[in-house]
Amino acid sequence: MAETFDLDDFDNPPPPPRYLYKYLSAERVGNVLAGGTVRFTPLMNTNDTFEVRSTFEKLAGPKFVAMLSQQMDTTVSEASVRELVAEELKKYGLGFLPPDVAIKLVEQQTGQNLLTTLRTQMQSAVDTMLVPTFNDPKNIDSLLEKLGRELLCFSLSERMDVAPMWAHYADNNSGFVVAFDTQHEWFQRRKDGQKTRLQKVTYFDGKVEEPLADIQAALISKTTAWEYEREWRLYVKEDQVDSVVGDPADPVHLLDFPHDAVDRVILGPKTREETTQGIRDALVVRYPNARLVRAIPNRANHTYDEVDP
Repeated sequence: MAETFDLDDFDNPPPPPRYLYKYLSAERVGNVLAGGTVRFTPLMNTNDTFEVRSTFEKLAGPKFVAMLSQQMDTTVSEASVRELVAEELKKYGLGFLPPDVAIKLVEQQTGQNLLTTLRTQMQSAVDTMLVPTFNDPKNIDSLLEKLGRELLCFSLSERMDVAPMWAHYADNNSGFVVAFDTQHEWFQRRKDGQKTRLQKVTYFDGKVEEPLADIQAALISKTTAWEYEREWRLYVKEDQVDSVVGDPADPVHLLDFPHDAVDRVILGPKTREETTQGIRDALVVRYPNARLVRAIPNRANHTYDEVDP
């Protein structure tokens, strides 16, 4: 199950806003703007201690079991049973015997409908073996850890005027923010041609009964303590990054982003002149169509205004 796990397969009705924002410290001018790369972080290594947490009571709950039962009814059809019986007859040199005749003989001897019996046996296996295995806490923890190691995310915010974000992620207002255009192809399709999309993070503190009850809450969520971030994410796996740098024990995964995906760069209220100049130089070289503005605190409504630098 985890081998084919892909967050892009899940329903996520709300489309992203036109622009999403990446808050960055001053030291990131070099690798992000000058280098044209952004970091994708394993879920296990984000700054949220409870990023990878159990958000559901069971992995296989009523909806999951009902889905399997429906699939069994489709898979174990009269045609499939005839094919199975025909194959078994061939193994024992009885291929000349029509499967319908063999099925009728079995049913006459046992007094049971073969199709119903097979479905009952499969359902029993699901109830007594599959479901308990899926719901074993150790197996759930193992799955969550696997996802936490293998899924990498690039996090952005819906807003450029969130004071805690400027404080926590942009050097206490001396860093900068990159405004990305979410309509750019980079956010919708990977280099290998596979489709991808931005996923909106859900914030809640409880647990859902099972992932199928609310996949968004179960697998793309954080606790309400982080709600101020208004986060959206782009996910990739390790083999989809462009480069890996740093200590092998704690690698940094980087993806190149196209220059025309940047709409503007927003200086912080306290961004130093040397940082500002480095950003100006990068814009001239790599982002000729991107604007440079400055965020100024608006103390009347507790937000930030964008003005010419």
